[in-house]
Amino acid sequence: MKQHQQDFLLHLLESGAIKFGEFRLKSGRISPYFVNIAVAINTGRRASKTAAAYVTEIVDGAVGTDFDYIHGPAYKGIPLSVIIAEKLWDARGIDVRWGYDRKEEKRYGDLADRYIVGDIRDRDSVLMVDDVVVTGRTKIDNWEKLTRYRDLSPKGILIAVDRQEIDEEENNTAEILAEAGLNVHSILRITEIFDYLLNRTINGTVYVDDRIKALFDEYFERYGVTG
Repeated sequence: MKQHQQDFLLHLLESGAIKFGEFRLKSGRISPYFVNIAVAINTGRRASKTAAAYVTEIVDGAVGTDFDYIHGPAYKGIPLSVIIAEKLWDARGIDVRWGYDRKEEKRYGDLADRYIVGDIRDRDSVLMVDDVVVTGRTKIDNWEKLTRYRDLSPKGILIAVDRQEIDEEENNTAEILAEAGLNVHSILRITEIFDYLLNRTINGTVYVDDRIKALFDEYFERYGVTG
């Protein structure tokens, strides 16, 4: 792991944004871990640490800075888009626009932003930011919503943790998204997290012991990508 990945993982652990146990996902799958990025950004200090990890992955990683707009899918993507845009400017001097979509159409006041909030423009290159990707369908739906509104090009999707899973039809989620033009970038991959934490003591706590790792291996054998 690179230093910013280790720092981010420690932040997720210390904040409680990643937990290990038994969790039912929106997809119905029973997962041995759960990532809740909202906990990692619920104070100013935590938000700054999270934004720093995303920004390092953008500027110094594989994402790159050749985009115009950061899109945060409702709901967790909304604060992420704000803090990442602010940190890009404050720490790196890179000024980009940001915005988000509405879950429901606005029907009052100024209706210019009834579907999308933010100064998104035709021919913008758009980076989508979120916490995780499970099946990928919601990200594709979100992109289709944006492109109904503007003529855009996708920079890709940057997420905190890549769950490295297949969808309901056993397709590789990252490949499905890539076929839609949405290449997935992540700060951490879930296999990296489990390998790094296995029987490692972090501030007096072993988060992943042999039992938790066995549960993950069983889950990953069923839902994880191969190769």
